[in-house]
Amino acid sequence: MPKSIFINPNEVRKPQILKIKDIPVNQYKSDIKKEIKNFGKKKLLKIYYDMLIIREFESLLNSIKTQGSYEGIEYDHKGPAHLSIGQEAAAVGQCIPLAIEDFIFGSHRSHGEVLAKCFSAIDELEENELLKIMKSYMDGACLKVVEKEHKGNIKSLAQDFVLYGVLAEIFGRANGFNKGLGGSMHIFFAPFGSMPNNAIVGGAADISVGAALFKRINRKPGMVICNIGDGSMSCGPVWEAMML
Repeated sequence: MPKSIFINPNEVRKPQILKIKDIPVNQYKSDIKKEIKNFGKKKLLKIYYDMLIIREFESLLNSIKTQGSYEGIEYDHKGPAHLSIGQEAAAVGQCIPLAIEDFIFGSHRSHGEVLAKCFSAIDELEENELLKIMKSYMDGACLKVVEKEHKGNIKSLAQDFVLYGVLAEIFGRANGFNKGLGGSMHIFFAPFGSMPNNAIVGGAADISVGAALFKRINRKPGMVICNIGDGSMSCGPVWEAMML
């Protein structure tokens, strides 16, 4: 951060006009029949299901943080709970076309994005690959807890694995995806393409660009998404990233 910047008032205060191109807003026009034909009922129901799970997950955290309980289960959470209630469609929607080799980086409000990317990876991967990942991650510590009470197929087991791993991480537990050391604002699960989030506003911008450059230089497949808010536009690292 510079300690001093010379500003010539004659230049910055002179009359001028900034010209930009028209920005289209609310241009999407479609209907449910077209989308059913495009995605299929099964896919659309899965998208809606993922959105509901993420909303309930965030509502759970909000209830725990504000009331100290959820559905009759009491818990005193001392850590932060930066939520993104209402943004479920954005999180799930961005992950629809993503593949396992695609990465997402986020901010301090990325619970939903982490879950959405992991759910997308679960849909893509074969069951034997999912089992391999769950058994090998932290020597299967998280999986051992989840599979005790689970009843269902491997895909649903993987979803429970993700929900438990993320929640345990937020609560600072050893079985969390990052052994409880990352907490709410630094959760990630690299095997599914959910990369580390950043508590610093705009902090993920240049890290995301670095990851993208790594892929490009090494000719590795996949794209990189950086999820940051409009508040980050006043942060230096964001503009540095854009310059690259």
